[in-house]
Amino acid sequence: MLRFQGDCDAHIVRGLIAIYSGKTADDVLGTDGQAIFTELGLKEHLTPQRSNGFAAMVERIRSDARAMAAPRPEPVRHAASRSLELQRS
Repeated sequence: MLRFQGDCDAHIVRGLIAIYSGKTADDVLGTDGQAIFTELGLKEHLTPQRSNGFAAMVERIRSDARAMAAPRPEPVRHAASRSLELQRS
């Protein structure tokens, strides 16, 4: 579960960032914050700078979610550790 905390003077942006908090990485990637923003008709209530700031925050959250959702490589095990395991058996 991912938890995000964002701050902005605009309460609208704060609320929209909150839609991502408490979701799994896959849920975050499946949530289109820009579409929700547009659907609610909030875009016309923000200055272009705040709108750009919101877009940047959404991209950062999605980037973090992509990193969390990416498969992690198995740690490299050295031949010495494998031989120790075999000797203990």
